[in-house]
Amino acid sequence: MAIIAHETHHTVRGFDCGYGGPFRALSLANYFQEAAGNHAFALGVGMGAMKAAGRTWMLSKLDIGIDQLPQAGQEVLVRTWPAGTSKLFALRYLELKALDGSLLAGALYEYLVVDIEARRPLRPEKILDPGLKGDYPPPRADLNPGLQGDQGFSPEALQAFEPTLSLAASPRHLDYNGHVNNGHIIDWLVDAVPPKGRGCGELARLKVDFIAELRSGDQVLASIRQADASLPEWRILLSREGEPVAKAYAAWRPASWRP
Repeated sequence: MAIIAHETHHTVRGFDCGYGGPFRALSLANYFQEAAGNHAFALGVGMGAMKAAGRTWMLSKLDIGIDQLPQAGQEVLVRTWPAGTSKLFALRYLELKALDGSLLAGALYEYLVVDIEARRPLRPEKILDPGLKGDYPPPRADLNPGLQGDQGFSPEALQAFEPTLSLAASPRHLDYNGHVNNGHIIDWLVDAVPPKGRGCGELARLKVDFIAELRSGDQVLASIRQADASLPEWRILLSREGEPVAKAYAAWRPASWRP
């Protein structure tokens, strides 16, 4: 069967943006997550259906490329569709567009299908209907989740990371699975970079690997290292008691950039 892309309209609210600033990374993550969840529900593979079968979705990796962030009051469209499977991952494309059709941001998310009792990933092609795949071009050709081969996270490089943010996970951060929602983790990773290191302040690229679950009460520490001293590009590590929880590459537009 042909899978039709799911579309959701939003009016960007003031609370979606920072004080006098651009659209928040947390808001973008929430827009994308809501669209993905609603589409999965419509396709019969939402969280409820998965839980009834003893399974759940867990976001493992993502890559978001941002051309321009919307402003408060702007009308936008989120569009998403499943893109098949690759090894242990179920793939999903997402895009944020202006009403004139111009692309604001495009993303590729890679999910695990996890056996709840065994706490282990399952082969998605053995569970999901192979027809659950939209026949659409990727929103961006350069989307490539995964930071495993990034030498900026080598043991030697990690010694130069500097801690910048410490916080505790609380009940308000939890999601359907009882662990900290990916949107909050994204928010913490981005917040770890101080404003002076963010170029013009508009996020341009974000790649995240989610490594371990966080629960309410966990204490987390974010540490950063600039990828290039002349550019607003950073590698970010989120850890709990010295063990990695998530890692990210984030790039902001240079200070000279103007939309």
